[in-house]
Amino acid sequence: MESLCAYANRPVAFFLRYIRLRPLAHSVILAAVLAAVMCSVSTQYGVKFLVDTLSGRGGGAQNIWAAFALLLSLIAADNLLWRLASWIASYTFVAVTGDIRSDLFRHLTGHAPSYFTERLPRRLTSRITATSNAAFTVENMFVWNVLPPCIATLSAIVVIGTVSVTMSAGLTLIAGIMVLAMFRLDAAGKP
Repeated sequence: MESLCAYANRPVAFFLRYIRLRPLAHSVILAAVLAAVMCSVSTQYGVKFLVDTLSGRGGGAQNIWAAFALLLSLIAADNLLWRLASWIASYTFVAVTGDIRSDLFRHLTGHAPSYFTERLPRRLTSRITATSNAAFTVENMFVWNVLPPCIATLSAIVVIGTVSVTMSAGLTLIAGIMVLAMFRLDAAGKP
């Protein structure tokens, strides 16, 4: 087993170590979230296609059913992909916390008895639990709260860029200003 002391001042490397222990599960979660967000963004264009077809600009009845099927397929894929990501994440994220706890307890068992006389056992176990809970929270926040809006914004900028570069540049500027404003509010510690 690799020594955890190598990660003493490298929290990101420590966290990535546990992601690398389960690469397939984390890759499937990431791919499912990316695909779900792309389906969600594409749903807006499925609605546009259906409205255009219903208004008579898209052809006959066959095209109406095709537009309707496309819209339903995008909505179904969006929902199924979110559920797939959630199902795999419910096992993977909990397993990562178990891996962290096991490794930290194993690391502690290598210490001399004097180490434990100077520190209260409940304090050590609460720190181990806090570390694993923090990893669980970081993974959950990234997958469900950070990644989807970022991908949706970037894909919206790309799609709008195919229509109008000026609008895409304006959206990019507004998104940048919003990120800067949120960063400043967060750094100041204000809600």
